Amino acid sequence: MSKHDKTNGKMIGPRINLQPMAGQVTAESIKNRLLELQLRMATSSINHEYARIEFDDTDDHHRREELLDFMNDCHAQYLDARSQLQIHNPSALEEFEADLIRQKQAAISQYSA
Repeated sequence: MSKHDKTNGKMIGPRINLQPMAGQVTAESIKNRLLELQLRMATSSINHEYARIEFDDTDDHHRREELLDFMNDCHAQYLDARSQLQIHNPSALEEFEADLIRQKQAAISQYSA
């Protein structure tokens, strides 16, 4: 709905607040975003694994509840970063997850030995 401008009687339309873009999208910023998402995935995955190991080793009911909450939070963080990486670069996601699985298997086999 238009309004009359009180200073000169002309009709003006609704005002739109246009914001400049935060910055230019560069190859460097794309690479940094990819690395950030991969780091979030790796960190949350590793944290989840260590919490799971502690969960298996403890009989303290209260501590197990805390660890379950922590593992759920780690899982949510992982899925959030994963979904963003899926949109950002699906092939990088596939390659990174395969590498992450190999790393986790190697770490777990060392822990078990």
